[in-house]
Amino acid sequence: MEENNYKRIIDNIEKENKYELKEGILYRVKGQNKFRVIRDYEYEGLMYMMHDNELSGHFGIEATLDRIKENYWWKNMKEDVEEYVKTCWNCQMRGRPRGKNELTPIKINEPFEMIGIDIVGPLKETEKGNKYIVMAMDYFTKWPEAAPLKEATAKEVVEFIWRDIICRHGCPKNIISDRGTHFNNKMMEELVERCGINHRLSTPYRPQTNGLVERFNKTLCEGLAKLGEENWDKHIPSVLFAYRTKKQSSTRIKPFYATYGRRAKLPLDKDENKITLTDRIKILIEELPVIRSKIKENVEEAQEKQKQQHDKRGIRKPKFEIGEKVLLYEAWREKQRSGKLQSKWKGPYLIHEEFGNGAYKFKELDGRILKTPQNGEWLKKFYDRREFTPKIVIKGKEVFDKTRVRFN
Repeated sequence: MEENNYKRIIDNIEKENKYELKEGILYRVKGQNKFRVIRDYEYEGLMYMMHDNELSGHFGIEATLDRIKENYWWKNMKEDVEEYVKTCWNCQMRGRPRGKNELTPIKINEPFEMIGIDIVGPLKETEKGNKYIVMAMDYFTKWPEAAPLKEATAKEVVEFIWRDIICRHGCPKNIISDRGTHFNNKMMEELVERCGINHRLSTPYRPQTNGLVERFNKTLCEGLAKLGEENWDKHIPSVLFAYRTKKQSSTRIKPFYATYGRRAKLPLDKDENKITLTDRIKILIEELPVIRSKIKENVEEAQEKQKQQHDKRGIRKPKFEIGEKVLLYEAWREKQRSGKLQSKWKGPYLIHEEFGNGAYKFKELDGRILKTPQNGEWLKKFYDRREFTPKIVIKGKEVFDKTRVRFN
């Protein structure tokens, strides 16, 4: 309570029916209950005891407020408790992100316009010494490519892109990958520059950016596991063929047909429905463009349904202003048992630049700009305790400050 109001109430205590003065201490009366009135210079010390103190457990706003309301009162108590708890450093270093961006579908117009690429491993080493799989997928036809690798190096990745994508399907307009060193390196830069490819790097901890390939990772590994854990590398071609000749839920077309304009001949197929060269040319000229136009419609329809389902679960789109202080969530700690008691957030940082896809680039407090942008879902506002001016409370024999409580 402000000192002027506090003194005014004491001076007119006989006229007040909501307050009572007992042994020099002012109480607010509510029915049969009495609550000590906390003066301006007292409340931070009290909140330290009710939140930061070891016996108070650093619980949240509601728990701290409930603990205080049992015996104390002051005007704007809820707002003060909320501000104090939000600025607690220890509490801000824990918890999970609550933000969620809207789902933004990737627009694709033609086959092999956009390729997603990823690496799985290390896996159990085969007789040929392979431990990794590099895989790629066309976002339009859903055509997959994959190859076993002995090591996940830049050289191996560049050779795969040149051999299995560029020389087989032509140069894509875009390649999406994560920021691993096998993708983000000088050799890759030289390849995409020479071929006129735009290399898009996903933001950290955001596999949804390259979600199509992430899902195919699981499909490929499941298929290989079912065919045998030993020497899985020899089964890659057959698993790829099975996937290419399977109708896709989004396109409603088999990748093989979407790519070549014909059905793949299976071992049990007979030649009863032979097609002439003239009919084949007709399909390629007339029907294939129609099929691909239908694929585009089907994909956009599937994307819209996925977006509606995603957004229905509740959008809490994080929005930060330039210069605002934020913390960055370290998602990898969730997977480390040794990290369960470590801080889950880094920072604070200052927002430096905003991108249209919900990502942000930020800088250290000393002004050094960090190169890698981060998705807004992994950021949260930082509340600085230094903006909540510390007060030392001396009331009778009790001495409060923000780090300790003692009795003289």
